[in-house]
Amino acid sequence: MRLPFLFARRYLLARRSQNAVNVITLISIVVMAVVTAAMVVVLSTLNGIAELVDSLYSPFDQDITITPAQGKTFERDSLDIGELLRLAGATQASWVIEENVLLRSGDQQAVATMKGVEPVYLEMSDLGAHLFTGQADLGTDQEPKAVLGVALKMNLDVPLDDGVFRPLEISAPVRGRKLSQWKQGAFEQEDLPVSGAFTLNMEFDAKYVLVPLELAARLLHYEGAVNALEMRLSRDADADAAARALREQLGGAYVVRTRQQKNTLMYSTNTSEKRFTFLVLVFIGLIGAFNIIASLTMLMIEKKRDVRTLSALGATPQVVRLIFLFEGLLIVGVGIVLGLLLGLGLCWVQQRFGLIGLANSVVDAYPVKVQWKDLVQIVLVTLAIGVLASWVPLRSLSRRLLVQAASATA
Repeated sequence: MRLPFLFARRYLLARRSQNAVNVITLISIVVMAVVTAAMVVVLSTLNGIAELVDSLYSPFDQDITITPAQGKTFERDSLDIGELLRLAGATQASWVIEENVLLRSGDQQAVATMKGVEPVYLEMSDLGAHLFTGQADLGTDQEPKAVLGVALKMNLDVPLDDGVFRPLEISAPVRGRKLSQWKQGAFEQEDLPVSGAFTLNMEFDAKYVLVPLELAARLLHYEGAVNALEMRLSRDADADAAARALREQLGGAYVVRTRQQKNTLMYSTNTSEKRFTFLVLVFIGLIGAFNIIASLTMLMIEKKRDVRTLSALGATPQVVRLIFLFEGLLIVGVGIVLGLLLGLGLCWVQQRFGLIGLANSVVDAYPVKVQWKDLVQIVLVTLAIGVLASWVPLRSLSRRLLVQAASATA
C-alpha cells in the first residue's frame, strides 16, 4: 500500500509532459473544492435559518407542552408538577389558559388569543429580551397588567400603563354559556393597563396578549382548570427523551408534545429543504467528478511507459490499479481540504462581519451555524464521489494498459 501511494503522490506533484493533464487535474481539484465549500456554506446557512425560526417560536412554544387527550381543560391538582419536573429534567413550568378574546381600546377593537400564564412564564420565554416597549410585567392579582404583541398595540392604539382613561378591555366568552341564551351575559369583561409590548414575528405580534393566570381563569370561569402545562428543560436535556418519560408516567389521559412536534410542518419543511439542497449539491459534485475521470484517463495514457517498467519489475496489476486509485483519491482529498477551509472561512466571515445582509428582517445578516455532523457527512459523500470517479477509468482503461504492458514485457 505504501509503494502505490508514493507513486500517486509523485504523479500529483510532478510536472508532466502534457500540460493538458496538469490543467485538468487542477480543474478537478478546484471543482471538488468549490462543491465542498458550497455544501458547507449552504448547509450552515440553512442551519442558521432553522435556528432563527426556532428562536422566533420558542418564546411561546416551550420545550414540552402537556394537554388533555380529550376536551380542552383539566384540573390543576391532577398533575404533580414536582414529579413531572424531575422526570423531564425541566427547570421551570407554568400552567397555561389560552382562549380567543375580543380586545377594545377606545374605538378600536381586535380579536386576539389571550394566554393566561404564571409570572415564571416571563422568565421561561425570555420575554424581556423581545420587548418593543414598556416592561414585561403581569402585575399582581389585585392589579393585573397585560403584555401584548406590538402589532396589536398599534392596531388598538392602546397606551402604556393607562388603566383609567383608556384601558385595555378584554371580553372573553364564558364556558358553557350560549350567546343566544345569555346574550351579554355570555361574556366576562375586564379592564386593565398594558405594561409592555413584545415583538417576535408577524404572526405572534398580531395574535397574543399575555395576562395573569388567575385573571384568565376568572374571565373564563375556569376556577381550578387549565388548558395546558408548559415546561422549560435544562440546556443539556433531550426533549424527545423527556417527552417519552412523561408519556409513560401520564398514560393516555394526556398528550405530551415537544416544540418540534407542535410545529411539525415548519420543522419538516426545513429538514426537507436541507436534504433536497444537499442532494442537488451532490449531483453537481457527480458532474464535477467527470473532470477526475478525464484527468486519470489522460494520466494513465501518459504513463504507459511507467506501467510497462513497473510490470517488468514485477508489479502486479493490483499495484498498478492502486497507484491510479490513490491518485484520484489524492485529487479528491486535496479538493476536500481546500473546500472545507474555504467554506469554514466564508462562514466565519459571515458570522463575524455579516457581509450578506437580510433586508426587512428580524436579523441584519444571513444567520450561519456550522454543525460538525454536516462536515462529516460532506467529507463522506465527497470521498464516495471520488472513489466512484476514480474507479470508472480503472475498470476499462487499466485493463488495456496492463495487457499492453504484459505483451511488451513478454
